[in-house]
Amino acid sequence: MLVIGVAVWLALAATVLATWPRPNGGRRGLLLLALAFALLQELLFGTVPDRAFVTFRYAENIAHGHGAVFNVGERVEGYSNFTWLVLITFPKALFGANVVTSALVLSVLCVLGCVLLAFRFGPLAGVLTAGVSGLAAAGQMGTETALFVVLVLAVIRAVGTGHPIAAGVFAALAVMTRPDGVAVAFAAGLWLAAEVIRHRANWWRPTAYALGLVVIAAPWLTWRATYYSQPFARWPTAPLSASSYGFLLATLAALLVNAVVHRRRRVPSPVPRRGSRLWAQSGALALCGVSLLLAPGYQRVVHDSRARLGQTAEIGSWLAARVPPGSVVDTGGAQALAYVLGDRFRVLDERADPDVRGARQDGYANVADYRRPAVAVADARYLPHQRCDVASPNTGSYRAATFRRAGGNEWVTVYSRGDEAPALIHRLATDSLLVYVPCPGGM
Repeated sequence: MLVIGVAVWLALAATVLATWPRPNGGRRGLLLLALAFALLQELLFGTVPDRAFVTFRYAENIAHGHGAVFNVGERVEGYSNFTWLVLITFPKALFGANVVTSALVLSVLCVLGCVLLAFRFGPLAGVLTAGVSGLAAAGQMGTETALFVVLVLAVIRAVGTGHPIAAGVFAALAVMTRPDGVAVAFAAGLWLAAEVIRHRANWWRPTAYALGLVVIAAPWLTWRATYYSQPFARWPTAPLSASSYGFLLATLAALLVNAVVHRRRRVPSPVPRRGSRLWAQSGALALCGVSLLLAPGYQRVVHDSRARLGQTAEIGSWLAARVPPGSVVDTGGAQALAYVLGDRFRVLDERADPDVRGARQDGYANVADYRRPAVAVADARYLPHQRCDVASPNTGSYRAATFRRAGGNEWVTVYSRGDEAPALIHRLATDSLLVYVPCPGGM
């Protein structure tokens, strides 16, 4: 894969250097190579964060007819990316496609859409966006990150080309994709109002923008207020990391560099700018090359991430097949495990149930008393050693049961309530994949 990436980069470099004196020459080939380079980065750097599985579980429940809920029958808004949730639900609801696969494919398509939209601002912006597209893959695959950037670019493009209604619609979708989309909507509205004050436009533009925004956002706000029985003022929260902003900021920087270069070209100069045409495109190609240099070192991260998800899927399938349906399960915050368990179990989750968050802060015993989970898993992956301690101060209520993976030395520890432990351990031990090994001393 890396060899293919180098080949595409060399072809991209040759095309850029050959066609740049003629900005419109070879534009189509340049676009195709930039898209190919972005696609390769998604394949090289793509890892799925655990938080993405919150949305995946909601999507599964919608597709199965349970509604936008984390646990069946409990209407709690534990997500903050409504547009993305709807988008990844459609393939499952209409065609029975796997939610995770659909989300990965759609996130890649959104990245390619970012490159395509950036090209509308100029070839340099497109190449730069392709060069930084790995930021949308590293720990962000399957999330709304790339979709949000697509919508931000669409808002900027619509405002710049004089399509205020479309800008309002895209801004509303951005707000519905991430809570910080409000800043995008406000900035676009402020820009249009400033254009009116500077006598560059009439009041129709900001008015049309507001109409496009309200027509899309108002029904959504009304629905979420009634469906989740919450006030309009309660805004969804998004525990976003700094990496979730990397692709957005890098893409906006690409647009800024593109604008500066084009502005410089339009300004007459009494002295020929020898070599000035090459610095920008050379920098863009160097940026693309740096991403390839980082790829070999990042492959370990990609491998570990995928291996961990594989372990979580295996443990989740084991629990789902042996734990009685309807049981309350505490996954320890592992969203991927909650997704694998499916809708037959009630999963304790801090985002889907704020009371759990408060209970955790005061100790695990409070979580146990609040929902009385039948099963608790402290770590949704295999451990290199047997772990027999009860990871809570309430050691009298829970019992640790350890299982070793057949044919290896990989362990998983399951905690169950003392009164239910014998029956549960018996059910779990009937699977040949994991062999029950009692803790020393009968712990």
